[in-house]
Amino acid sequence: MKKKTLLNSLYPWVIFTLSSSFLFFKYLLQVSPSVMANELMRTFSLTGEALGNLAAFYFYAYLCMQLPAGLLLDHLSPKRLLVAAVAVCAFGALLFSKAEVLTVANLGRLMIGIGGAFSAVGTMKLITLWFPPNRFALVSGLMMTIGMLGAVGGEAPLSYLVSLSGWRQAMLYCGLAGFVLAVCIWLLIFEKKARYKPPSVHTETFFSDLLNIIKNPQSWLISLYSGLAFAPISAFSGLWGVSFLVETSHLHRTKVAGMISLTFIGFAIGSPLAGWLSDFIGRRKPIMIIGTLLGLLALSALVYLQISNSLMMSFLLFLFGFFTSFFFVSFAHMKEINSHHASGTAIGFINMFNAVFGALSEPLVGKLLDLGWDHKIRDGARVFSILDYHHALLTLPLAMLIALVLQLSIKETFCQPLKQLKCADNSVSSF
Repeated sequence: MKKKTLLNSLYPWVIFTLSSSFLFFKYLLQVSPSVMANELMRTFSLTGEALGNLAAFYFYAYLCMQLPAGLLLDHLSPKRLLVAAVAVCAFGALLFSKAEVLTVANLGRLMIGIGGAFSAVGTMKLITLWFPPNRFALVSGLMMTIGMLGAVGGEAPLSYLVSLSGWRQAMLYCGLAGFVLAVCIWLLIFEKKARYKPPSVHTETFFSDLLNIIKNPQSWLISLYSGLAFAPISAFSGLWGVSFLVETSHLHRTKVAGMISLTFIGFAIGSPLAGWLSDFIGRRKPIMIIGTLLGLLALSALVYLQISNSLMMSFLLFLFGFFTSFFFVSFAHMKEINSHHASGTAIGFINMFNAVFGALSEPLVGKLLDLGWDHKIRDGARVFSILDYHHALLTLPLAMLIALVLQLSIKETFCQPLKQLKCADNSVSSF
């Protein structure tokens, strides 16, 4: 009996590990263009804007699929959807590795985004089903830890693999690993029959959850905050940071990629800590505000102080990731201000804004770099000046500053779900 009880208590963590591995895989593929930027620009004759657009094709699909993913996960089998999503993601990686023209490469990134759209939302849906509500912020933070380790893998380790075997072979290996993961999820995750039975799909209930979320002004505010606070991680650490720091520090690209990995390591440590701390103090807003403010300061120092000391640079990259990760508390906040049974849709809604600002920020920075480009070419790829980077990257601290301003209008939930909030007289706080 005790053995059965132990297995029952451990099995949710097996599910968590497998579904979070999908997030690991998704983040590795998401940031992969940053360590093969020169190779991609040379292979497809890309401008800075075109490279940003190629990377952002992932976000275009990710954006369009967030609401459908949330709705489907609320009404259909999360296991089956995750298996299909991992397979689509893996096939996109294989297609990208074989691309001879830009259109096929864009299609590969698009498929990675379509499959990847189910990773975070699907994992958080499973967390909602298999873990108690008071563990959501902590466990979802641990989920982001695993996801960010994938982003770490997409920097220095992937950069090393690219240097050994080329970008095409590296992406081929990633695609094959994805298919292995899909098989593992199919074999090891079982449907939750004891406490969860997917409701029958009726058009009225299918869209009424979404309508209720859309009609809630707080849903829009917290989602806008989340997208703006997350965009700098995507644009700087996910694409342009490696090239910028190579230009300012004159270090080897592989070493800089390793330093950029510290951003994701900081994020991996900070997100569960922020979730635990938020649950511990019973507040959401102070964690988000403090984290975004300190992340803003670290990013500004990285971009504009032109620090040449690699140790100090590494420390600031870690702090940037660590404090920026505090924005992830917004997912628990979003879940609390909306109905529990619509958790997948609510998470999909807020994650859609992360995709919107990710899709906008990467090509926007590239476009601004192109505007200042002095026609300098190195090894077949465009070279941008430090001044160009300073102008283009200014958009990222501004995004974080706007995110902080939005917090003035966001209501505190005190870590309580919707029906408890309605019974509370003091459910609104300015901080």
